[in-house]
Amino acid sequence: MTDYAGVATTAPTQRVQLDANEILKRAWQLYKRLFARSLVIGGLVFGTLHLVQALGYTQHNAGLTILSLMLAIVGTALLQGGLVEIVRGLHADGDDEASVGQALGRASDSGMKLIRVSLLSGLGITVGTLLFVVPGLVLMTRWAVAVPVAMLERGNARDALRRSREMVDGNGWEVFKVLFAVGFLTGIARIPFLFVEAHAGLLGWWVAATLASMLTAPYAAHALTAVYYELVDPQRPVILDPGHRWQSVWDEQAGVTVETEEYESPVDAEGSILDEYERRFDQHEQHWGGGT
Repeated sequence: MTDYAGVATTAPTQRVQLDANEILKRAWQLYKRLFARSLVIGGLVFGTLHLVQALGYTQHNAGLTILSLMLAIVGTALLQGGLVEIVRGLHADGDDEASVGQALGRASDSGMKLIRVSLLSGLGITVGTLLFVVPGLVLMTRWAVAVPVAMLERGNARDALRRSREMVDGNGWEVFKVLFAVGFLTGIARIPFLFVEAHAGLLGWWVAATLASMLTAPYAAHALTAVYYELVDPQRPVILDPGHRWQSVWDEQAGVTVETEEYESPVDAEGSILDEYERRFDQHEQHWGGGT
């Protein structure tokens, strides 16, 4: 049984060995395929957010500052949820091109759950980081796919965090490498905009900050969506090319044949030098995050 998002109520997790490099490649493919819609959603979200922030800075208004913090949480949740929804459609049907309005509308249906997930994970990671840094990194890794889970599977925010932890278990090191690489790459991409923000006036700051966010945030969201689908559906491409559709059991029963793509699973990395690092990372997970 599936909900409107087209993913099983609790999609079965297959024990696979993630490859961080492959995840980053698929995130880049998603980024290029959905570039225009990602920019539009990012522009709507971050343009509004940075405008409120700019007004708060100039007017020294505490109310606007609080509003900007709320918009950051809500806007980021909608951005991630909207992009997850677009990828969801293309995961099953290469011609299911959801519009920006449709994606944001569906994301808003799960808006409260997405916001709760963002609040709970943000609070937990912040507290963990303040303790000894390592617990925060462990929680950030364990909850990496909580937003896709919240969008695509049923349950509440705590269920999404718990489900994310179960999915990442055994692949903590690879997921951490994805998070680290995404943070590094998006940080590098933001450097030119930081120079503009530092030397431009208010309008220049708003334009530079908005462009930096709308260009980098979607890539991070796509990377986590790619991790999710690689864990729950590793034999299937994250998105299909136009004109392709995945064979479903309903099509098979009706005798309908649809064209699908062959997909080669990542090579098992068992026995590699990273196994020892992953074992140690999982020990940290059990020590610091076992009670989440």
